[in-house]
Amino acid sequence: MGTPASGSGEGDGERLRDILVTPACRDFVAAWMRWRGDAVAPRRGQIELGDIARHLHWLSVLEIRSAEEMIFRLVGSSINATRGRELTGTSLKELSRPEDWPRRSRINVALAGLPCGLYFRVLFGYTIGPPVYSEYVCLPVLADSDDAPRQLFTIRQPVENVTLKLPQLDPVYNQVGEENRFVDIGARVPGSDMLPVPLPPMTL
Repeated sequence: MGTPASGSGEGDGERLRDILVTPACRDFVAAWMRWRGDAVAPRRGQIELGDIARHLHWLSVLEIRSAEEMIFRLVGSSINATRGRELTGTSLKELSRPEDWPRRSRINVALAGLPCGLYFRVLFGYTIGPPVYSEYVCLPVLADSDDAPRQLFTIRQPVENVTLKLPQLDPVYNQVGEENRFVDIGARVPGSDMLPVPLPPMTL
């Protein structure tokens, strides 16, 4: 992969690193940037999960095989606990409401294909107390061989401790979330009209 485009991740506009509030998301972005070096995105063999060992329970890895086939290769234990089931090996389409799937599929294909990143937040209800936002960052990882599927690594973390609030309400489907914004990593981003609400992209 080539060097990131001039200004991408370091230039004008709001930076992802400046708005993140959770340790998991901040540490993941910093690690991902180290992994990629001078490339637009890291390859799978460059990933050092030990760099984010304390946050792995909030990590998911989605393999983009086609616009209709997207499989979770890894889902962290805290995510499974909030959902009340093991999600590794499941299809994202199975976890999406039918009305959400077309847009979600297009966005994920773009994230893996360009590639670029995505930031969003989701307000989850729990069995105890008020709802709590979780912060999400999704960044692409290239396969070690060009003919293999690319993956999307997504880290999430609630903005406050929800351990005593579990389980999460409505755990069947993945929510669309709020404040969805593309993240330019150096290979451009899709038009913001692809998002539920057209918000401007960020840099890293």
